[in-house]
Amino acid sequence: MKHETASLLESRAEQSYHMRFLRHNKDHTEDLLESMRYFIEAAEVHSSIDAGNKTRAACARASLVSLQIRMPDFQWLGLSDTKARRALVEQSRFQEALIVAEAYGLNQPGEWALVLWNQMLKPELTEQFVAEFVAVLPLHPTMLAEIARFYRAEVAARGDQSQFSVWLTGGGLPAEWAKYLERSFRCLLKRTRDLRLKLQLATVATGFADVIAGCLKALDRVPDNGGPLVLRKGHGGAYLPLM
Repeated sequence: MKHETASLLESRAEQSYHMRFLRHNKDHTEDLLESMRYFIEAAEVHSSIDAGNKTRAACARASLVSLQIRMPDFQWLGLSDTKARRALVEQSRFQEALIVAEAYGLNQPGEWALVLWNQMLKPELTEQFVAEFVAVLPLHPTMLAEIARFYRAEVAARGDQSQFSVWLTGGGLPAEWAKYLERSFRCLLKRTRDLRLKLQLATVATGFADVIAGCLKALDRVPDNGGPLVLRKGHGGAYLPLM
């Protein structure tokens, strides 16, 4: 019975936000507030029957409705898969990006790789975005590896153009594009705690000899078979390591 109740509430929530679009009035939020209330009630019903994934999905959709209320100039609700991915990639703020990712089932490492890559020419945004990202989600190795491949391909493709003041693309790239990319990628490397993964990323991306040298130096100090130091009491009361 509760499953049917939750489904009915979600259906009413969808009807409510569709009504808002029919009104063609961005300032009219009553329908959206009602939609958000229905999604929250549906989440409460799901949680009462331990339907964790459905509870999370309903909460995510309620957050998306909230985003529509706060930022009415963009349509966040009812997007196709393609438009949802585009909306996710274009977000410069992590909180909005996370809401979109959760609501449309895009909270996957492969999806986030494109989002992070889209920030790379804006180091300040990248640093803030990554700081908020790691507070909530892990920097997945496959995601980082994909960004490293993007970096390598981008540098290889544009390397011969560095002497020009502007390398024209859709909107034009500043002359400092290489510096911006490097700074952003170093931000990701700095957040990567696994030395072997960091070494792999720096090697794939190319151009980070200092990072590679630092990783190799640190790894040389920690042998693969390193374990806890075990001591035995020797003659004279001194403690000696067991080999």
